[in-house]
Amino acid sequence: MIDNWLFRYKKKNMPQREVVFPNYSKVRSVAVVYEQGVDDKGIALLVKQLERDGIMVEVVGYEPKKDFNRLGKVREEAMSALPSQRFDLLMDLSTHYYLGTQYIVMAVDATFKAGLRFEQVEEKDQQGILDMMVSLSPHGAMLAGTPSPKDEPEPEQIAEQIVYYLKMINA
Repeated sequence: MIDNWLFRYKKKNMPQREVVFPNYSKVRSVAVVYEQGVDDKGIALLVKQLERDGIMVEVVGYEPKKDFNRLGKVREEAMSALPSQRFDLLMDLSTHYYLGTQYIVMAVDATFKAGLRFEQVEEKDQQGILDMMVSLSPHGAMLAGTPSPKDEPEPEQIAEQIVYYLKMINA
């Protein structure tokens, strides 16, 4: 309860930023945020694909039990390890909702931020942090309630959707 109140207070007081919808062909830098251990091999393949497209990639992996405190905030050591440069695009490929991830996404400087829309989280808690939220079909998306492992999306599915929409909208 108090963790959500603290988060909403921090979100409300975060500085406004100018959001620019990127043309994928002009994206030169991407920050990839993901939960370590979920699909490290898939993340490595995604990074290689982005680098082949001429994009500089910075990977921000986190471990919830190690990097977040009991109130969901990011521990100081993890916060100081976040990249300080500005990115054209931030891709939050988290497959589980953690309050700490929201703090990470707020802290990384990016022109445009995209990630998964979590059905079990109030939309107002995700709006303002992500500029674009993708939803996956019930076959590949985490459903409200207790998901079974096969209902959870894979990070590369989220990335595919983000890239697809960025390419289609700017076609």
